[in-house]
Amino acid sequence: MRNENDVDPFLGSSSERQSLNENESQPWINYIVGAVVSPSVISVIILLLLLFIPITVLVVGINYHDPHYCPIEPHISTFLIVHGSVLFGWIIFTIIPTILAKKLSSNDEPYISGIIVIIFSVMTIICTIFLIIWTIVGSIWTFNVFYWVTYYYDTKNNFYPYNYCQPELYRFTFVYIILSYIFVFLQICYYCFNNMFNWK
Repeated sequence: MRNENDVDPFLGSSSERQSLNENESQPWINYIVGAVVSPSVISVIILLLLLFIPITVLVVGINYHDPHYCPIEPHISTFLIVHGSVLFGWIIFTIIPTILAKKLSSNDEPYISGIIVIIFSVMTIICTIFLIIWTIVGSIWTFNVFYWVTYYYDTKNNFYPYNYCQPELYRFTFVYIILSYIFVFLQICYYCFNNMFNWK
């Protein structure tokens, strides 16, 4: 007569089967974490290097935050400040659960780390949704004035026309929004293919 603690050569021990059943009974957890956690250390290093992007966006937005730099659409600098701040948080929220997830297997009490991973993963997803919506809002502010914006003002009298916008500010925002859409598209494609193979 077999003991419950005996190891089945095909199914493993009873504790392993129980852990497997728990993971299968809560597939939404694996889906949330799998959509956020980076697959390798190289991905974490790339994310750390990408921190210069939100920092650059913040610097540009703060430097040209005064309304006189872009009277035709003063919200452009606000868009950069908010987008850069949330993007910085998104990168950090992606790095932290990745590091914690790699330590779960060697942790004696993985439940606390697992909960933290899930919390940060949910926060990352929330930041992603906000960034998509905020990018659309920024697109409206930026693209709506594309045909009317001018980069010249009266330097002698220091007079800024109503349709003026500082060229570095506007052109940077214009290009940044386009690159943001490309990044979101690539990110969605990656998550779709990644989760499609994981669910097979």
